Amino acid sequence: MIQSDIIPQNAAAAKKARSFACIKVRADRLAKMEVPRRHPLARPTLMEEIMAFNNVGPLTFLAPGQTAFWSYTYGGDRGTQFASADVKTPNQGAVHLADQQRKRKDNNGNATYFVAIHNQGVGGCFHNLQGGGMS
Repeated sequence: MIQSDIIPQNAAAAKKARSFACIKVRADRLAKMEVPRRHPLARPTLMEEIMAFNNVGPLTFLAPGQTAFWSYTYGGDRGTQFASADVKTPNQGAVHLADQQRKRKDNNGNATYFVAIHNQGVGGCFHNLQGGGMS
């Protein structure tokens, strides 16, 4: 189910909305949006292969409340990049949050990207990085 908060527009609406804190919508009743797709047997383009990455870096265990700070570079500048935790199984209840995305560009043209991964869950888990470029 998808939940969305109601934001009243005036005082009368605010009084009426107090008894209705959220709207519940069944996802299977939402209109389907057509997305153009490539043929399933088509190979990824060279640009797609360059831009995305999975299972990068050493496996790192985070206990609840721990944070890992990562940096990665390609040699050169790949533009805007985003990285998140590539969470592995078994998972003991970990919920990994990626934030503090940063970029440093050196005078030689090489860019280094940084990200912090926080475990906000009740258990631990191994992870490394996945992500890619923004297009």
